[in-house]
Amino acid sequence: MPLVQVTTQESHLHATPSQADYDLFYASRDGDLEEVKWLLTTTGVNVNCREGFRSLSPVMAAADRGHRDVVKLLVKEGADVSLVDEDGYNILHFACIGGDVETVKFVLSLNVVDINSRGGGSRTPVMRAAWSGRRDVVELLVKAGADVSLVDVLGYNTLHWACLGGNVETVEFVLSLNVVDIDARTNSADTAAVMARGWGHQRVVQLLSTEST
Repeated sequence: MPLVQVTTQESHLHATPSQADYDLFYASRDGDLEEVKWLLTTTGVNVNCREGFRSLSPVMAAADRGHRDVVKLLVKEGADVSLVDEDGYNILHFACIGGDVETVKFVLSLNVVDINSRGGGSRTPVMRAAWSGRRDVVELLVKAGADVSLVDVLGYNTLHWACLGGNVETVEFVLSLNVVDIDARTNSADTAAVMARGWGHQRVVQLLSTEST
């Protein structure tokens, strides 16, 4: 199946949700599978409703919290996984932040969202996973074709984001790929080590120091 362009569906971003829509959104966010089932079968709920200042859909909210069963149910019931929020993030970005590997696998299996799609600030899903310290998700994405050499609007690459997150195992994995220059600089001329030090991630600083010698 060819990838499709993700869309905000502007006409629905600011539509006023019904009470049932609100209930669906929060049940999805909280992972209440039985409540989601009930709402989908007994109310006139909009499975692609939007809630909050970022206009997340229920399936985005479920993915963000790693509620795999809810994500699968919503997709089965017609959730549009090509949608993006007001910042441009799609369901894959949210699944990567949520960190549930099986949810990410499921989203990838739909073949709808580009694995290197750009969200807010031109950030890719693998950048979001690295920042969140989701080492297993980063590895999965790389095996599936994620490009860790890409940079966002600030000049941050996946290594920079991993160092900001401070998860040593994630940083080690990104370094092991031998794709990103350990001394690569952002638009403000910061290296990964400078960023890790600035956020107090001393173990990451030590790792980078060892790797650069």
